[in-house]
Amino acid sequence: MDVKETIASCIRYVEDNLYKKFVLDDIAGYCGMSKYHLHRIFKSLTGETLMDYVLSRKLSSSISELKDTQKRIIDVAMDYGFDYEQSYIRAFRKKFGLTPLKIRSEPVSISIQEKINIDDIMSVNNSVVYKPSFMFKQKFYLAGVKHKIMSKSGDKVANYYGRDFFYHHRQRIINPVDPLVYFGYTDWSDNKNGCIYYMPSIQVCDLDHIPQGMEGVVVPAHKYVVFRFVGFFRPDEINGRQVGRLLVHMYSKWIFNSGYKFADTFRFEYIDSKLSKDNYCELDIYQPIIDASRG
Repeated sequence: MDVKETIASCIRYVEDNLYKKFVLDDIAGYCGMSKYHLHRIFKSLTGETLMDYVLSRKLSSSISELKDTQKRIIDVAMDYGFDYEQSYIRAFRKKFGLTPLKIRSEPVSISIQEKINIDDIMSVNNSVVYKPSFMFKQKFYLAGVKHKIMSKSGDKVANYYGRDFFYHHRQRIINPVDPLVYFGYTDWSDNKNGCIYYMPSIQVCDLDHIPQGMEGVVVPAHKYVVFRFVGFFRPDEINGRQVGRLLVHMYSKWIFNSGYKFADTFRFEYIDSKLSKDNYCELDIYQPIIDASRG
């Protein structure tokens, strides 16, 4: 399944039917995906539910008619599939903090929802990644098995180490924060010598109980840019090299062109295995960043 094309079809359906009343089942039927998966992918990708996006697009589009025509508010409401004028007014006030009448009568400025630009969505295999989010995380601790991986190694080396740790070794850690959340910690400080250090790990409460054969890492407090890959794949099917190439593109588009730079020589993958089922997975990649203007 081409997840990006499915999302594109979803967006097209919404735009083609702004003046009609429709529900999630209608969009899912048009896209050929279960409404459960469509809802889940869209929300994970954009941070809002698909039907919230639909409502935002209807309300935002209606502003043009409020400003540029003499239509009655009830007629604008009916044009956009609302059953009652008051339903439209309540939704409008909740979204924008003012009534449709004020749009007509006062010189106000509001933030509107434009159509999602499908070119902002990048794809890799059966997954997609959209605009990043930004997050601050306090210092925390990881425990895992550290491996040196040469750049000439195959694409699946890190996958193998990750599977081996998650299924055969993480159970030996006695003080996990959440044993079902996987961290793939990558230290690329020695990248100039053709290698990285990859540590499949889980978060721990402290570094006082590191099992034999494992190592502990203190992850310092940082601001992060977070890229979320969403789609139909198993975590152990992730192709590290393909993801790496896509990250180079995303870094260029969303970090370097936005006034940021790398704050440290590591990044980590975050996978909550409780969400990974039915061949569905959400993979978050955290990269520490700072403002480029800082030294």
